[in-house]
Order: sequence, then C-alpha cells, then structure tokens
Amino acid sequence: MRLRAVLPLLALFAAAPAAAHEGHPEGPAAPAAIGLGVAEPVDGAALPVDIGGPFALTDAHGRRVTDADFRGRYMLLFFGYATCPGICPLGLENMTAAVGLLGAERARVAPVLITVDPARDTPEALRALSARLGPDLVALTGTPQELAAARRAYRVAATPAGHDWQGRALFHHGTFIYLVGPDGRVLSLFPPVLDAAALAAAVRRYLQAPAAGPEAPGQEANRP
Repeated sequence: MRLRAVLPLLALFAAAPAAAHEGHPEGPAAPAAIGLGVAEPVDGAALPVDIGGPFALTDAHGRRVTDADFRGRYMLLFFGYATCPGICPLGLENMTAAVGLLGAERARVAPVLITVDPARDTPEALRALSARLGPDLVALTGTPQELAAARRAYRVAATPAGHDWQGRALFHHGTFIYLVGPDGRVLSLFPPVLDAAALAAAVRRYLQAPAAGPEAPGQEANRP
C-alpha cells in the first residue's frame, strides 16, 4: 500500500505563518512527506528520511524513561509545553483523546509529550497536565542537554519567542505529532489540528497493517 495523501514539509513550513507555537525542523533537510490522517500505511515502512532516534528523559514521577521503554508499542509523540497558548493544547487533547478511542487496542499506543520548556514544566506541572488530559499521557522532561538531544533526533526547533501579556515566556517550536512504530522508527507525521476521531482512524490503520519483512524486535508484543 502507498500513502495516498502527502505534502512536502518544506512547502508546508514555507506557507505557515510565524507564530509562537510554530517552528521548523532542524538539520539540513526536512522530511519529505507528512501523513494527513487519510493515509494508508506503507506496509509498516518508516518514512524514507533520517528522523527520530534515542532519548533518555525523566517522567513526571521522577522515573527515568528512554525510547527503549516503548519497544513493542507505538508512540504518538509531541513536542510542546504545558502553558503553551497556541496549538499545544489542541494537539495534546487530540492525541490523548485519539488513544482513548482505540478501544481494545488502546494499550498498544502511548501518547508522549517531550517538553520544550523545562523551567516551567516541573514534575508537578506535568502531573497536573496528565491529570487533566488523562492517565495515558507520558509527560517527559530532562536536562537542557537531554532535551536538546531529543529535539535534534526529531528535527524539532525550540527557540524563545518573547512573552505573552502576562509576562510568561513563549516558544517557537515544531508542532507535528510523530507516529513512532514498535521498533522505534518514525512511520508518519500528523498535524495537531487533526481531530481525535480522524487521528484514531489513521493510527488504527497502522495497528492493523501487516508488518513488512522480518518482524522487528519487540513487535511480537503488538499482536492482537
């Protein structure tokens, strides 16, 4: 099967307005395509670009969490921050609600937030965010160096963008939701405005698609 709906990311970023909740992928080249929620999975294949990779961070309860902890599960991964006044609330709500709509397959997908604002996204703030959005959300922070490494892997920029009317810091940052497969490969990108039902339907296509080639490590745990 082939992706039926793709857009060049460079064109998409060029058309996007400059706003405190938007950013650009880091690195010399942006990913070539983005899934828009009406796409069919490419038989479990990863995006044909060098994006994604390992991370080692800390969750809202002080536990160390790495990308390896999600092997055998899918991730919906979002970079943002709890006090974001822009697209973050919508993206996080759509992402966590989509997982809730997966029914019996819910346990196979982890919604994950990696903060771009560690100064304010303390463990207490991240626990409050999880309490609001639901217990499925894994909210991660870390040292500036750890978070920068995670952003580099996923080509996410996070730069200061002034302050709002209350004096709170704002950030330019990437806003896509990454679908990461059970072997750690990035399978697709979704816009944060994609509603929960459409996002859940898109993710379910990947959950139900046959794996391509030899079974990836940990993938056996994903069988229904």
